[in-house]
Amino acid sequence: MDNPYKYSKKLERRTASLYVQNTGCQQCRAGDGWGPGIRDHFLLHTILSGRGTCIIDSRKYALESGDSFLVYPDTTVHYYADSQEPWEYIWVGFNGMDAERYVDMTDFSKKNPVLRGRHSEALASLLREIYQAYGTALWETMAMTGKLYLLLSYLTEHADRRVQKRDAVDCAEAAADYIINHYAEPVTVEALADHLSVSHSSLYRKFVQRYQISPKRFLLEYRIDRASTLLATTNHSVQEISNSVGFDDPFYFSRVFKEIQGMSPRRYAAVRQAAARSEEERREENLLTEEEMKSNSIS
Repeated sequence: MDNPYKYSKKLERRTASLYVQNTGCQQCRAGDGWGPGIRDHFLLHTILSGRGTCIIDSRKYALESGDSFLVYPDTTVHYYADSQEPWEYIWVGFNGMDAERYVDMTDFSKKNPVLRGRHSEALASLLREIYQAYGTALWETMAMTGKLYLLLSYLTEHADRRVQKRDAVDCAEAAADYIINHYAEPVTVEALADHLSVSHSSLYRKFVQRYQISPKRFLLEYRIDRASTLLATTNHSVQEISNSVGFDDPFYFSRVFKEIQGMSPRRYAAVRQAAARSEEERREENLLTEEEMKSNSIS
């Protein structure tokens, strides 16, 4: 590979759900290493050949071809190649708002940052795809991020504790996330439970415990909340908004809306839009007053 290290300096990615910070592949010389130090992102290495040592938070791991290790952000790490059989490895550094949550669904953990000889060929192949996709063009960034998602998806799918970890992530939170992202589609509690591989009763119990509301009511209120925003900020008809937030029947939508918001959708739209106009007029008056005061002070 012509360039052993590829790095991205685009700071706007730090607010993204997931992004590649750096990627590389390197055949090390005897004793070559990094640290001790800390990283501000996740860093996953898979060893392609040879041997080396990794010390993470004072825990020492002797590693060889096929092993992988994950460095967590703000964790002291020191790793170096063997003096007799220096390793070659490939890596990706990544971060993002959802990075920790995704990592938590894999078999990596802060207490167990090493996978020994598992899925080495698949991980090496996925890491090479990220490395080869590197570039600064928008399409290259998109491709690189997509391949990072595939890597984390693979690690999640093949995690030994996948079922247990899904439960640990909290099926109630996962259900709420699903509702928020699919509220405009037909959603039932039964289908939601099947999607999350939990029983209907378990999902209901954990959801109520977490949010003090049933999943069905959460969906209903979230739909009405989205409808309220559309009514207050657009001129779409009640039927259009009803369809947009997952209600097939505009009359049922109006009845539910009035129950939750205390007034009909049309009345709500009129009140909120009138209030918005009044606020805009008040701001314009204040701006004019400020300009007049500045003009008088100058004169």
